[in-house]
Amino acid sequence: MATIFGIQIGSKFPSTKKYEAWLDKTQADYERFTAFENSELLRRYRELDALIHSGEFEKKVRELKTLRYKDTPQWHQLNQYKALRSSSDIKSYFKYLKSGKLERMRQIEASSSYKEYIELKNYINSTEFIAAKAHKDFKTSDAYAKFRTFKTLSKQADIKFYNSTASRQEYKTVIKLEDSERLKGFFELENTIKSQEFQDHKAFMEDRKRFEKSEEARLINEFKLLQKNEEIKWFFEKEKKNPFTDIKKWKLTFEENFDAISLDTGRWMTGYYWGKALINENYVPANEKQFFTDRNIELRESMARITTRQEEARGKVWDLTMGFIPHQFNYTSGLISTGRSFRQKYGKFMAKVRFSATYPAVSAFWMAGEKITPHIDIVKTAYKKGDNIECGVYMNEGKELAKRTHKVNGATFKNEFYIYTCEWSPEAIIWKINGHEVARETKHIPNEAMYLSFCTILPEEPAAGTLPATMEIDWVRCYEAVQA
Repeated sequence: MATIFGIQIGSKFPSTKKYEAWLDKTQADYERFTAFENSELLRRYRELDALIHSGEFEKKVRELKTLRYKDTPQWHQLNQYKALRSSSDIKSYFKYLKSGKLERMRQIEASSSYKEYIELKNYINSTEFIAAKAHKDFKTSDAYAKFRTFKTLSKQADIKFYNSTASRQEYKTVIKLEDSERLKGFFELENTIKSQEFQDHKAFMEDRKRFEKSEEARLINEFKLLQKNEEIKWFFEKEKKNPFTDIKKWKLTFEENFDAISLDTGRWMTGYYWGKALINENYVPANEKQFFTDRNIELRESMARITTRQEEARGKVWDLTMGFIPHQFNYTSGLISTGRSFRQKYGKFMAKVRFSATYPAVSAFWMAGEKITPHIDIVKTAYKKGDNIECGVYMNEGKELAKRTHKVNGATFKNEFYIYTCEWSPEAIIWKINGHEVARETKHIPNEAMYLSFCTILPEEPAAGTLPATMEIDWVRCYEAVQA
C-alpha cells in the first residue's frame, strides 16, 4: 500500500492526500465503469464483436473478397438461361410467336364459327350422320342442311388457315413445347434473371470494389471505430486490471460531507445518547471535566469542527450514587452522534479526522450500542504525545469487562488528517489508518447494531495554555458488505 500511495512525511503510513485521492478516484472510476457497462455504446460494441468474429461472418467476408461471379448460383442460372434462349426449339417458338400465327390460331379457336365447325365436324363423323346420309330423303333432311353448313364453314379463310396450320409439324412442335416443363423452366429463369434483385447481385459481384461497398465492410469499419473509442478502451483496460475487487464488496449506507451551513440535527444529535434518551438533556459522566454544548460545534469549509475551550457552563453530571445532578463546569466541548438516526451491525466505517491536541484532551471516533458496552474505539488520542493513538473494543462477558486495546505509533497524528477505518465482521475487527492495517481482533466481537460518535473530552484538568483544542471531521462514510 505504501509503495502505491507514497509515505507521508514523518509517518509509516501512506500519504493521506494520496490515499484519499485514490479512494475518490477509485469510487468515481467504479461509478463510471458500472454506468458504462450498461451503455448502448458498449452493447453495440459487444454485438459487433460477436458478429464479426463469428464463423458465418468470416466466411461471408472471404467469399466477398475471393468469390468470382462464375462461382455463384446466380451465374449458373444466367448461363442456363442463355443456353435455353439459344436452343433451336425455343428460338423457333419465339419466332413463331412473333409471326402472329399462334395468336391467330388462338383467336380462331375462340371464335363461334370455329366452335360451330368443330361441332359439325364431329357430327359428320358420327354414326348418326352416316345413317341419315344413307336414307333416301337425305337431301331434304336436317342432316343434309348441317352437312351443307359444314361445307360452307370449311371454305372460310380462317378455318382453312387453321386446318392447314394445325397439320404442319412446325405448329405441332410449338404446341408441344408450350405445355412443356422446359418452357416453364425457361420463363421462371427469365423472371429471375430480369428481377432487380438478380441484376443488383450481378452488378455487385462484377464490381471490383464490391467488398468495400458491402454491408460486411461497413460493419467492420464501425467496429474498428468503436475499438478506437476512448471510453471503450478505458473500460476494457479497467476490466482487464480489475481494480474494483474491494469496492465491489461494499455498499454505501451512510455518508456525511458536512457541506451544509449548519449541522443536520435530523442526522446528528449533540450529546450522549443516553442523556437524550433518559432526560432529553446533555450530561457527562462525573469524571469528565467538560460539558457538551452546541456552541462548540460548527461547520466550516465542508468540515465539522468540535472545539474544546476554557469557559464556564452549567450542566448535569451522572453520578453512580446520586444520578443526574447539576454541576458547574469550567470547560466546554462538543459531541455529535447518530444515536437516533443511523445504526449498523457489521460493515466498514471510515472518517477523515484531524485533532490539534492530545491528552488530557481526548478526541475519539467511536461506536456504541444501546448500552455503554459493547464499545469500539476506532481512534482515540489516549496518550500524552501526538505520535500515538489507541484503538480497541470493550465488551461485557458475564460480570467481567473484556478490554482489548491497541497502541498505534509510527506517525505524528497531532495536527494531521488521517483516514481511520474499522472493518467489523462476525469473524474480526480490523483497524486501518490510510488503508494500512494497524490492529486486528478475532475473539471479542460485538454482535449488535451500533451508532457513530465523535467527541473531545477532558478526563483531567488541562494545563494552562493548552486550550482551545479542535477535532475536525472532513467526512464520514459507512458501508455494509455486499452478499455474494
